[in-house]
Amino acid sequence: MMNVILDEIKSIMEQNKEQYLPQVKSSDLEENGAVYFINSKDGTEFEWYVNDKLPPFMMFYDDEDKMGAVKLLLYRDGTVQVFVYDNAGKNMCKETRTRIEYGEEELLDLAVLLRYQAEDSSKWNANIESLCTDTLVSDEMRNSFLNHESRYDEIKKIRTLMNQGALVSRRIVEEGWKVGFMYRRVPNNPADSGWTFFVGNEDEHYNSDVKNIVLMSLGEVCHELDRDVYKYMTAPVGTEFIRISETAFEVDMKNKAIFLTKR
Repeated sequence: MMNVILDEIKSIMEQNKEQYLPQVKSSDLEENGAVYFINSKDGTEFEWYVNDKLPPFMMFYDDEDKMGAVKLLLYRDGTVQVFVYDNAGKNMCKETRTRIEYGEEELLDLAVLLRYQAEDSSKWNANIESLCTDTLVSDEMRNSFLNHESRYDEIKKIRTLMNQGALVSRRIVEEGWKVGFMYRRVPNNPADSGWTFFVGNEDEHYNSDVKNIVLMSLGEVCHELDRDVYKYMTAPVGTEFIRISETAFEVDMKNKAIFLTKR
């Protein structure tokens, strides 16, 4: 027998499949519509502690491409998000939301069971019916899972930081310059990272014109404009850095010229 929450997950996915993919027969789906636990990317603990949910559950089309037909996300607060794909998985045709009436402790126990029966047993992207989840979670299993939470503190900190805002010189955004000078001030609000980025060739007149400063997420700066700055982003408030080479920065001691370069 399966865990009762997994039974409900399967039922929700089947209902969405029947309602929004009436043209799709069970024989058109892999293993006649089996539900798979997709734990291979980051694993159950990562999803639980970093993304506040379990890894996704999927139904797949049984054809050469094996694309998804129905995807379900179950969050720690009981929220359920379902995505339905038609055209052999090439088009998302419906998104629905609902809830399951289980508390976080019950969902935690399901996460523990899934990690134990899947990752700890070297099973990846398994049919949920192949996982022995209709068992009790021992204190040892639960405590092992809970004791791993601190492993993800730094990841959660960086994830939050990357979604916060930063001020960026328009010369970096529009002219292709890399960051040459950056500093972190006291954030103005919870949505502010405190970071400001300049090329280093702007003058006071340029910087004083608000039209020359762009507000964007820190993640956009790190991943789209200048990947070199990423490893310095957890530096404390009050830190100032200058670029000293094509890829490296150091704390600004006011005794070196900024290394100017374009991306």
